[in-house]
Amino acid sequence: MNIDDRDALIRYDQLASRVYSEHRMPQGTRDLILALGWITLRDPRRHDPSVGVWARTRDVLNVDNKRMWELIGEDAPRYEHDWHSDPKGCQAPMVRVDRLCGRSTADGFTEADRVTGRFRLWGFCSRPRCRDYGKTIYQRAKISNQKAPEPIPNHGGLLPLFFSWNWEAKYRKAAEVLPLMGSWEPPSYGLSADEWPPVPGDEPVKTFPKLRLVASGGQSIASDRPKLVAVKG
Repeated sequence: MNIDDRDALIRYDQLASRVYSEHRMPQGTRDLILALGWITLRDPRRHDPSVGVWARTRDVLNVDNKRMWELIGEDAPRYEHDWHSDPKGCQAPMVRVDRLCGRSTADGFTEADRVTGRFRLWGFCSRPRCRDYGKTIYQRAKISNQKAPEPIPNHGGLLPLFFSWNWEAKYRKAAEVLPLMGSWEPPSYGLSADEWPPVPGDEPVKTFPKLRLVASGGQSIASDRPKLVAVKG
C-alpha cells in the first residue's frame, strides 16, 4: 500500500467514525455519506474520469434514481415543527390548582419565537375564563408572528458538512422530482448545519474535516463530483 492509499484509508476511517457517532443523522443520509466517502476515497474506480459519481453512487447503494433524489431531498435544510411536543389540551392555568386546565381545545393558534423564528402551538377550551386568558396570548402571538425571523432550520444540512458540492442545485432538483418537498427554498442561514445559529436545547453539529478528491497523478479532477475540502478553523 502506497502513501496515498494509506492516507485515503485513514481519512475514510475518520469519516466513517464521525458518521456513526452522529446520532441525529437519519439512516438514509448516513448511507449516502458513507457511499460518497467510499467512492471518493476507497473505490478502485475513483480515479476513472469516465465514471459518473451519480451512477457510481447509485450502483454502490443499489437504488434507482428516485431513491437517490429522495436521499438528497431528505437532507434539504429546513425547519419542521414537532407537533407531538406541544402540550395537549387547554393551556390556561387553573385558579386554585397548580396545573393547566387540560380540557379539549376549542381554539388554537401558533406563536413564533422572536429570536429563532420557531413556533409553538397554543390551545384553549370554550370556558369563558380560559378563552379570556387565551385572547391575551393571541394578541401577543399576532405581534410575534409578524416580527419573528425566518425559522432556524432543525433538519437536514448534513451532506454539506462532509462534502463540498453544488448542494443547492441538488436540493432544488430533488424538490422538482419529489412533490412532497413542495416549493423548497434555501434558508437564509445557510445550507450547512454548522452555519445555523445556536438554539438553546439543540446540540450543535460538529463539522467533519473535509478532503479534496485528486486523481492518481496528483491533479484535481475537474468534474461534477462532491469534493472534500479543508475544515474551517
